[in-house]
Amino acid sequence: MAAGYRTHVSIIADILSTAKQYSYEGYDSGATVTHLIRKANVPYQRLSSIVSTLTQSGLLYENSAKYKISEKGIEFLKAYSEFKEFAESFGLKI
Repeated sequence: MAAGYRTHVSIIADILSTAKQYSYEGYDSGATVTHLIRKANVPYQRLSSIVSTLTQSGLLYENSAKYKISEKGIEFLKAYSEFKEFAESFGLKI
């Protein structure tokens, strides 16, 4: 997304994408809070709130202070990506 305002949903997608990267792309252990803060570019307090919601929703899970994406989270990312492409095909930014 272009520099500037990001929606809450796009921040969620960034967090889930980071967790996915650290869950499956050669990082066995999962994403730490520091990884999520850096990659999603959100302050700790906001990240903490979002991660709590994502964990309660079953999109992320925590293991030894590291976060991994769940199958449900992968499904969310796929649907988000498809919808984002669809919206952009109409000239809309989400």
